[in-house]
Amino acid sequence: MAQQFCVDIADADVDRVITAMCANYKYQAEIPNPDFDPTLPVDPVTNPETITNPETPYQFVNRMGRDFLINNTVAYELNLERDAVPQPPAPDITDPQIP
Repeated sequence: MAQQFCVDIADADVDRVITAMCANYKYQAEIPNPDFDPTLPVDPVTNPETITNPETPYQFVNRMGRDFLINNTVAYELNLERDAVPQPPAPDITDPQIP
């Protein structure tokens, strides 16, 4: 079973944190409509160009937090692997025209 990792944010700070994360990670309340048909007239009911984002700000912040942890873990582990690879010797390349 996976271990749980969580953080507590004081009730008074939740809105601040959500607002900041949404701003910093570019949350959009309206997103392009994946079903938009450019061959039809734009209509807010039947053919809107944008729709309300189905991902709430809270879901977005949760996803960005998980992505942050994943990306940092992978970057760290790649650096460990890169540092562990032995440095190959330089090839012996000379110019025969230079004595």
